[in-house]
Amino acid sequence: MFGPACRGLLLCSAAALLAPVALLSGRPLRTGCQPAVQVTLRVAATTDVHGHIRGWDYYANRADAQRGLGRAATIVDSVRGANRGRVILVDAGDMLQGTPLAYVAARISTTGHNPIVAAMNSMRYDAAAIGNHEFNYGVAYLDSAVAHARFPMLAANVSRAGQPHAYRSFTIVERAGVRVGIVGATTPGSNLWDSSNLAKAKMHIGDIVPAVRAAVAEARKAGADVIVVVLHSGLDEPSSYDTVSTGVASENVAARVAAEIPGIAAVVYGHSHRENPGRMIGNTLVIQPRNWATSVAVVTLPMTCSAGRTWTSAAATGAVIQSNDHPEDARVVAAVRHAHRATVRFVNSAIGSTPDAWRADSARAVSTGITGFILDVERRAANADIASTAAFDLHSRLGPGRITVAQLAQLYPYDNTLRAIRISGAQLKQYIEFSSRYYRTEASRSLVVDTSVAGYNFDVVSGVNYAIDVSRPVGERVTVLTYRGKPVAATDSFTLALSNYRQTGGGGYSMLRGAPVIYDRQQDIRQLLIDEVRRKHALHESDYNEHNWSFVKPGTTH
Repeated sequence: MFGPACRGLLLCSAAALLAPVALLSGRPLRTGCQPAVQVTLRVAATTDVHGHIRGWDYYANRADAQRGLGRAATIVDSVRGANRGRVILVDAGDMLQGTPLAYVAARISTTGHNPIVAAMNSMRYDAAAIGNHEFNYGVAYLDSAVAHARFPMLAANVSRAGQPHAYRSFTIVERAGVRVGIVGATTPGSNLWDSSNLAKAKMHIGDIVPAVRAAVAEARKAGADVIVVVLHSGLDEPSSYDTVSTGVASENVAARVAAEIPGIAAVVYGHSHRENPGRMIGNTLVIQPRNWATSVAVVTLPMTCSAGRTWTSAAATGAVIQSNDHPEDARVVAAVRHAHRATVRFVNSAIGSTPDAWRADSARAVSTGITGFILDVERRAANADIASTAAFDLHSRLGPGRITVAQLAQLYPYDNTLRAIRISGAQLKQYIEFSSRYYRTEASRSLVVDTSVAGYNFDVVSGVNYAIDVSRPVGERVTVLTYRGKPVAATDSFTLALSNYRQTGGGGYSMLRGAPVIYDRQQDIRQLLIDEVRRKHALHESDYNEHNWSFVKPGTTH
């Protein structure tokens, strides 16, 4: 870990780093090192940046001092200044989607300029893993980003049209005479979450572990002295989908890679948005910085030249450095200046108004108009019987007054598309039961959140009336479930409008797997919300609140 003296060095002024040397041919560049020579390398890493380039909150239209790649760049420059010619910079994926800046770049801008890639180019990244959200805007958009990046974007486990590797599996860079192999891979969950985009490109994502094992061997054969793996995969958490019924390999295997594949010095991983300052699994360090460039991970790799004139590595150590209050790097700011200004204009444009105050703070406890608005738009667009959505951000608000794109982007922050499926009454009940696990079983029937369940995996359903009793175990909680005044039977049939993420079983909703898709026009749900406000001009909260679901109150019997 970094001691006080090293922390002081990390705050030194930025210094230029020697240009990375990629060994594409795999042939060694030299005959060996000088025995007893010692070199300490640093690997700086980010992950799950999700378009957070500027330290700016586009929803609130104000500076954000806590995060942003511009602030992380200042940290990286400090590390480089303290370790001249001995620093490698990597990212563990999910960079191209997330903020309104990312959305404008992908869906609105016609310049062909990708500000996120431009920012990363300005920081001189050496490699990045491809994340699952890189596929959200289509493979063509990802391929364009890959083409414009001045660093390789890696995914050893992605094949395309019969070819074993759609993207590079590894790269080798040299620092202070040490050849560092960087191997990358991505979560197979995209086979479900972005199945349409992958199918169009005839692309498939395989199991991470065997693909990384093969890539490590290839990198060693190509002359790498030490291996760092960069994964877009959680540590060891349960997958959000049923790996057995889907046949899709686990999304969270960083711990397995560290434990099962020998010869890896460090695994930098992403995807779970949980900061890990570094721990050892066997002889391998695993580390994850905070998402949204909120922190930068720094891995220390001590290298020694052996008597056999080859490099050997001692145990790696790790630390994370928080981005908060660091100034933004001028080069990153310049790289996205025009895109940032265009995004600010876009998100702050008024598209309608409302006389009411809409709040999402209680949207996971009571029926609200703010989620009812999403549900109504989904149901009407897909002409479905019922609809479902999550309350993504409990800080979302509308009105009173003007409604802006930024407010709707906060209300629905993901680039999901709308689909509709046909389900049975039994599946509908299972769906609501599974959603209810967001709350722990409490004899008092009080609502106590189970913190192991993400808030975006608690869904509410419109078009039916239902009640939930949290004092009962999951599977027996739905005490009332009616459709148009009649109890729902297991054999009843409904059309359900929902997001593409949920339709593929995302979040663990395996009961939906195999349900026939009856509607899929690739319509962006957030854009449907924007279009609805523009169409109606003025919204009234009472028009969208069905008051159709509730939790059983203490003392009631139904």
